[in-house]
Formats: sequence, C-alpha cells, structure tokens
Amino acid sequence: MVGIKTAADLLTGVRFLLGPYLVWLGLCGGSEAVTVAALTLLIAWITDVLDGPLARRDARGIHTWIGDRDLEADVTVALGVWLYLGLDRFLSIWLVVAYVLVAAAALWHFGSRHLAWGVQALPYGLMLWTVWRVAPPYGLLLMAWIGLVVVTTWPRFPRQKLPEFLAGMHDLVRTR
Repeated sequence: MVGIKTAADLLTGVRFLLGPYLVWLGLCGGSEAVTVAALTLLIAWITDVLDGPLARRDARGIHTWIGDRDLEADVTVALGVWLYLGLDRFLSIWLVVAYVLVAAAALWHFGSRHLAWGVQALPYGLMLWTVWRVAPPYGLLLMAWIGLVVVTTWPRFPRQKLPEFLAGMHDLVRTR
C-alpha cells in the first residue's frame, strides 16, 4: 500500500518530468502543441497544490529527499515553460537563453528560495498570455485554476505566503 508521503513524493516527482516534457514539446510539437503545453502546466500546478497538504498529513512527519526538493521541481517546470516558449518561437530564443543564464547565476549566487519563487513568475505569466492569445479556452482554464487556488488558499496567502516572500526579498536585498 502506498503511503501518504509516498503519494506526495510521486506528485513532486511528476513535476521533475513535466519540465523536460515541455522542452520536448517545444522541440517537436510545433506551435499547435500550445494546448498540450497548457494542459501540462495545469497538471504541474495541480500536483504542486496537492503534494504539500498530502505530505503534511503523513503522521510520521518524515522528510524525504524528493519532498525536500519541491521548489526545485517547481523551478524545473518554470524552466520547461520558458524553454517551450523559446523553442516554439513564441519568444526570442536569445531572450530565453539570457533569462535562463541570468536567473541561474542569481539563484546560484544568492541561494534564495524567495528569489526562486520570483524567477518563476515571468515564464508563467508569459505562458498565460501566450495561451490566452493562441488558445483562449485553455487560457481561461489556466486562469480559472489560478482563481480557484487563490480563493481556496486566500487566508493563508495574504497572511503567510506574501509576507514571507516580501521579507525574503527584503533580506536578500539588504544582506547583499
């Protein structure tokens, strides 16, 4: 029988595979693969929302290697989105490469999880804009998911997540 923590780890692990899948879509799928890319991103977001609460429900309270790499899984998906957009020529490949290099250097130098949260915003935002423009029903689906997550997690977002992000970015600027 699969335990709760194992199920959470599987959900996190799926995201490590979805990032490279998005890159593959960019290489082989062509611009008509935007709907598949949008659904892939939706799956990634769903697994991200589910893995944390599942992991916290595990009575043993153990930490696993993959569970401790949740943020890296998220960044893998964001990188996959960014490369998909460049490889499918929705964005200039040079812009994509420059952003990836600057973001990787900044993440390596600062080692900040809050910076990693911020680095994901641009690829996700541009993917939303692209999908909305190219395949509006799928753009609406992604926006509806974001709306659902915001509504269901609202008390936690303004009280915990947003202040944590802002404090982390403030500390990053102040200490460097």
